[in-house]
Amino acid sequence: MNSSEDALPASRHSIVLHTTLAFVIIIGVTLASMLGGLYMADAIEGDAAAINKAGSLRMQSYRLALLADLGNPLELSEAVDEFEHTLQAPVLLQALRRHRNQPLTELHQRTLRHWALQMRPLLTSQPVDSAGFRREVTPFVQELNQFVGTLQVQSEGKLEVIRALQVGTLFVTVLIAFVVVYGIHNNLVTPLKELVSLARQIGRGHFRVKANYQGDNELGLLAATLNQMSDELANLYEHLERKVDEKTAALQRSNQSLQLLFNSARALYTCPDEPTALIGSLLAGVQNTLKSGPVSLCLNSDPAFGSHTAISSVNLQPPEYCSLPDCDQCPVKQTGVTPGGAQTLSFPLRANNTELGSLRVEQTVGERLEDWQQQLLATLADLFAASLGLSRLGQQQARLALMEERAVIARELHDSLAQALSYQKLQLTRLKKQIANQHPSEALETTLGEIQGGLNAAYRQLRELLTTFRIKMDAPGLAPAVQATIKEFGSHSGVEIDLDYALGHCPLSPNEEIHCLQILREALSNVIKHAQAKHCRLALYQDRQGIVHIRVDDDGIGIPTLESPGGHYGLSILHERAGSLHGRVEVGRRPEGGTRVHLTFLPDYRRINVTPEPDTAPAEPLALRSP
Repeated sequence: MNSSEDALPASRHSIVLHTTLAFVIIIGVTLASMLGGLYMADAIEGDAAAINKAGSLRMQSYRLALLADLGNPLELSEAVDEFEHTLQAPVLLQALRRHRNQPLTELHQRTLRHWALQMRPLLTSQPVDSAGFRREVTPFVQELNQFVGTLQVQSEGKLEVIRALQVGTLFVTVLIAFVVVYGIHNNLVTPLKELVSLARQIGRGHFRVKANYQGDNELGLLAATLNQMSDELANLYEHLERKVDEKTAALQRSNQSLQLLFNSARALYTCPDEPTALIGSLLAGVQNTLKSGPVSLCLNSDPAFGSHTAISSVNLQPPEYCSLPDCDQCPVKQTGVTPGGAQTLSFPLRANNTELGSLRVEQTVGERLEDWQQQLLATLADLFAASLGLSRLGQQQARLALMEERAVIARELHDSLAQALSYQKLQLTRLKKQIANQHPSEALETTLGEIQGGLNAAYRQLRELLTTFRIKMDAPGLAPAVQATIKEFGSHSGVEIDLDYALGHCPLSPNEEIHCLQILREALSNVIKHAQAKHCRLALYQDRQGIVHIRVDDDGIGIPTLESPGGHYGLSILHERAGSLHGRVEVGRRPEGGTRVHLTFLPDYRRINVTPEPDTAPAEPLALRSP
């Protein structure tokens, strides 16, 4: 048997049982009253007829006295027979049997004896003794009156019993009904009102309301169950409220963490060159989000040589315990505890397996960071490390670009100006020998003219190199630089230059863009200086095989020869730059007149380096074909 069955009220305290018992009592009393009334009604059935019969004996007695005086024997005989028949009438005999009362029976027997012994002989004697009969009539009638009165009293007594039975039944019924109504009001209506009020309060969310009714019955069990349910609902509601508050707080923390990460990433993206100061300005927001102690950042170029920067979230200065540049004396590295007694937790900043420093947070000794705080600090450490790593990578790439640019300048100077000056140095040595050997003035003037022409050519090459070196790729892509170049050459040359640019979809590398631009400038310079052209057309496009075409056409006099004249290195420079692009350049005359410079190369993004299979020849780079 379970606990709920054990908690059921006992039968003697059951409202249902009490109510049923009350109705059973009412029904029982009513049935008893009805049965008693039926019995008593059956007991007095025929009493009225018997009383009438008994009353008629008095009248018949006076009639017999009258007939005795008249002297009519026949009528008197019939009247005597009728009197005897009435005296022994079945109605009277049944009434005597129903009542079974000793006085009533004795009165009837005495009346019979009086009639048989005294009254009837006076009427049957010859002659009839009418005078004696008249004397006996009066006592006989008195006996009859006494008999009738006794019978009437017996019948009325039974009627009183019926009346008393009905009144008693009514009283008992009313009493029981009053008790039932009182019990229902106290044990059913009032508790039900209280339970209904409790249910409404629970429905409104007031789970701490209690039912005061106590009883060992069904409503008492219901009240106790509702109280228990209310307590459980209150505890569950409070538990759910705590859970909702915890989830809300967790969501708010997550939102703040995500907002911090987003703001940090956006800020670092806008300042990728030197993010150290920007990271320092973010530390206060990190501390505010974590609700922790001061947050500090310690950066180093090489872990073996100590740190170079330390920033705290308090005042963007090194922490009070910091010993820069003597990092070996740092208490954090020695004990992990600051002089103020705070425990320091460090999160390393690593980028490409390089230790860049650490992100530190001060906490009370023994106080542990929550999981979300550790996760946020680890994520911020990775974000800061990535930003610092990208900054260092950008600086390294800038150094490499500077070194490459210096190598390009050196190569350009060596291939053009240095050779021209070296040739003029030989010419100067030749002039000295001519002067020493006393050559004719005509020969000396010829040599001087060649030296002067060579110097002028070298000076022009120097200016072209300076112009080329000053090219800036400020705007993204090759198109702005090409348009700027066309504007530069077309503004003072008188040559109309048209542009057909179709490389907007082609992501060329910066090195490829520089070489393409230098080739275009060299080709345009040759058009303006040597072609005597009025129109020039530039076409830049990519074919279906992914090969980039750069074509410069003019309507000038056409190139006379494909070999560079002495002291001129323009064509050789074009071929060298095309070789740097792993392409080729073709220079020739156009059938319709003029010259065409045509550069073709496969850009780096369309090349796939295929690793050769063992024992096979190396594969050439493949070009990605457009679908």
